[in-house]
Parts: sequence; C-alpha cells; structure tokens
Amino acid sequence: MRSEAMFTLCGQVANVYVQPGGTSKKTGEEYDPRDKVQILGHVPLQGGGTKLDLVTLNVEDALLFESALNKTVRVPVGFYAVGKSVGYFIPQGAAPELVSPSI
Repeated sequence: MRSEAMFTLCGQVANVYVQPGGTSKKTGEEYDPRDKVQILGHVPLQGGGTKLDLVTLNVEDALLFESALNKTVRVPVGFYAVGKSVGYFIPQGAAPELVSPSI
C-alpha cells in the first residue's frame, strides 16, 4: 500500500506576474515565459514564534491567483532540492482556496 503526504502553504498573495522567456546562461537552452505567484506567510521557528517568508511558485494559470491578490489563500505544494536550497511547486490542476482572515 502506498501512502502520500500533502503539504499546504497558507499565506497572502503578494504578487502575480509572468516571467519572460529567455535563454539559460548556464545551459544555453531557451525557455518559455512562466506564470508566477508570490505568497507571503508566517513560517514557524524552532524556538517558537514565526517569521515572514515570501515563496515564489510557478503556476499553470496566473489568472486563478490575480483575483486573490492581497487575500489569504491555501494551496497544496510539493518540494524539491536544488543544490542546498529547496524549491516549491503547486501540483498540476490545483487551485487556490480563499481563507480568512488576511495576514
């Protein structure tokens, strides 16, 4: 039996934009424009309390998030490693869910 865990990101939609396409400086490969959303949320600290953190995510359709600008949303997220840092993504087909109150 296979078990899957779901992670959820909850925070305020701070920005929605399209990253222009271009050419990778490292690989020389061309890439298409990408819709992006930036979500600002409280991240718990090990010793107690929280800090604000801004997470930038690729999204299928920025229009889903534009209507939620400056509002608090909840979205499922996945994680992946990029060197020593962590990258985040929203699974295909997932949409933001409005949550109250805004931060």
